[in-house]
Amino acid sequence: MASGKDEQRQRRRRIFGVGVRSLGRSVLHTVPGYDRAKGWQKTGQDLFDTLGGLKGAAMKLGQIASQYRDFLPEQLADQLARLQRDAEPWDFSRLEPVLDASWSAAQRARVVEIERDAMAAASIGQVHAARLDDGRDVVVKIRYPGVADAVDADIANLGRLLKLSRFLPVRGRDIDTVLEELRERFIEETDYRNELINLHFMRGMLLSDHVLPEPVDDLCTDCVLVTTLVESTPIDGAPSSLGRTILRSVIEQVFTHGALHADPHPGNFGVTEDQRVALYDFGCVKYLDLETRTALRDVIGAALAERWADVHAALERLGVVSPGSWKDNAELYADIYARHARASIGPLRTSPTYVFADDGLIESIRGEIRASLKYWRYFNAAPELVFLMRTLSGLYWILRSIHAEAELHAELEAIAAGHYDPPAPH
Repeated sequence: MASGKDEQRQRRRRIFGVGVRSLGRSVLHTVPGYDRAKGWQKTGQDLFDTLGGLKGAAMKLGQIASQYRDFLPEQLADQLARLQRDAEPWDFSRLEPVLDASWSAAQRARVVEIERDAMAAASIGQVHAARLDDGRDVVVKIRYPGVADAVDADIANLGRLLKLSRFLPVRGRDIDTVLEELRERFIEETDYRNELINLHFMRGMLLSDHVLPEPVDDLCTDCVLVTTLVESTPIDGAPSSLGRTILRSVIEQVFTHGALHADPHPGNFGVTEDQRVALYDFGCVKYLDLETRTALRDVIGAALAERWADVHAALERLGVVSPGSWKDNAELYADIYARHARASIGPLRTSPTYVFADDGLIESIRGEIRASLKYWRYFNAAPELVFLMRTLSGLYWILRSIHAEAELHAELEAIAAGHYDPPAPH
């Protein structure tokens, strides 16, 4: 991916083109007899081909969109989901110049062997197995050329695409607010020095029954990250009991440490031979300040106790609702909160050990979300929560893939009681 003006214009034309075609198909949806399912499938295929070919923030946004299935037609979401699992790697020869520019001769000499076939490919870079001169097996993550330069242009172009295509029933200003949050995270993610900081921070959490790779600091640069190899098998082969480990880890990340691994697709999780959770890829870590974490805790506590005014007050602190809005629309808000709590918390009260399975829970929650879309104007986009919600959505499907078992309601009560609050400073 080059960063010249000509190629930037070409990226813009491709994104604009898919937006125009998507809008055209959405107009056809109003024509009697038009096959809307087939139309959405064509739109999804078009987006997959366009965004997948562009890599970078364009592809990453498509991956994120696929995790918000509640708001998207099923055929469209299915196609976008392919961006997560079907990323095509680049030929190693296109990445060698990145290594040449990043490493000195002495650094390059430390890597005595590197596999030319990628272990994995994603939106910002790809990973290759290697061996160091001290005998350690490592993985080398290499950023695609030009990705960092394209973030701003891709975000702006995709903002126009979302508004033009009208995929989401969201106000234009809310799209802009969320895209700015995504922009900041993508800029961080394209600089592997940030990922190095994230990895050190998360290793310092000492998450129980987790294995995180160890960075090789002196070989890490802004576009190359080297870590030790952590062998594992796919997460979908994990025992259901490991769900407790994953769930508690996420709760500790959010409420105790204020830093959340926010790229929860199955390829970033694994199971080690001794039945621990292997965690990979720390480019997207969302840091949450204490005020945000306290408000989230209070939302959970108030919802468990069915104190809807207190739920609203905590959401106001998070920016989800506007100051003073309860006074004017208390009955409407209370009804929405009560219905969502019945759909999401209600079933957990009767299941001390909840099994993540196709039990109708997620469909019930989706139904309430869809029913609430007509009240969208009463709520605000909260950029601080974008990656949190994305993570919870992704983790749900990971836990469901292993039929995870966990005392979910008891964990919610523990959060509300402050058991996961960070230790008080001495």
